[in-house]
Amino acid sequence: MFDEGNGGPRVSVIIPTYGDSEYVDGAVESVADQTYCDIEVVVVDSSDVKRLANLSVTGVDIEYVYQEPSGLGAARNAGIEKATGDVVGFLDADDRWLPSKVKWQLEVIRDGADFVYGDAYDVRDGARFPMPSIPVKDPETLYRRFFLKGGIPCPTVMARRACFDHHTFDESLSALEDRHLWIRLLRDFTPGRVAKPIAEYVRRDDSMSSDPELMYESERWVIDDLTDRYEDLRNYRQQAVLRAKYEYGKRLIRAGRTEEARSVLLEVLRKRPTDTKAIALTTTALAPVGNQTLLRWLEAGVGRMRSSR
Repeated sequence: MFDEGNGGPRVSVIIPTYGDSEYVDGAVESVADQTYCDIEVVVVDSSDVKRLANLSVTGVDIEYVYQEPSGLGAARNAGIEKATGDVVGFLDADDRWLPSKVKWQLEVIRDGADFVYGDAYDVRDGARFPMPSIPVKDPETLYRRFFLKGGIPCPTVMARRACFDHHTFDESLSALEDRHLWIRLLRDFTPGRVAKPIAEYVRRDDSMSSDPELMYESERWVIDDLTDRYEDLRNYRQQAVLRAKYEYGKRLIRAGRTEEARSVLLEVLRKRPTDTKAIALTTTALAPVGNQTLLRWLEAGVGRMRSSR
């Protein structure tokens, strides 16, 4: 248990940066704007040493760590090692926290949760779309449902520091190291959720998550590794692979590679011919023009539908 003396636990926020240091100031400012005060920021810098070493934002303590480029997993692990807080949160340089995020999540932790997440906004080209998170429902089975469906935006996660004594980010992964870790933490610790937007997840064309092949290959590695680790996930492997292909097709559409997207999505549809999401996305890929615009409308509609549940 963390010590709630002096009004509450200290919260540490890990912000890794490599090639995106121009966004760090805004990320730190979104932490400084929190309605909860006892927060430190740990910036793990693998690029612009001189500028970020002197970073100062009123209202928040900043710890600086320089690390040779070793990937996001290694950077976040280095931040956890440096953190002094009883609760740890994660924020990428180009994402933002909404002002009451920490306050609301600490309320859930005080009620007994170890690992807390929430809804977010998906921000693209200045527009915000609902990004609902997966409901907790049955805490005992949440890790299996998340394995199949996803639904935990990385910048919304906060967890007790003690969780990371048992599990850390896998540094061999080039992407989706967060998803890999969240499943392990959900399996071993008590989850909680804030069912409203608490962060902004910003998509950039040059970000790692925009690389369809990297994300798909990482997803397949995560599926293989977790089904090797946990016998009870093996029955869900094929469903998880189909979901990975569905997301691969979506990223191909977003990248303007519609012919490749059609091939991938038709393969999904052959295996799941009554899946309404797969039907809608395949139809989007088959449209003669405006595929990316149709995809934005589709995602916005799905987000509104989920957030109303």
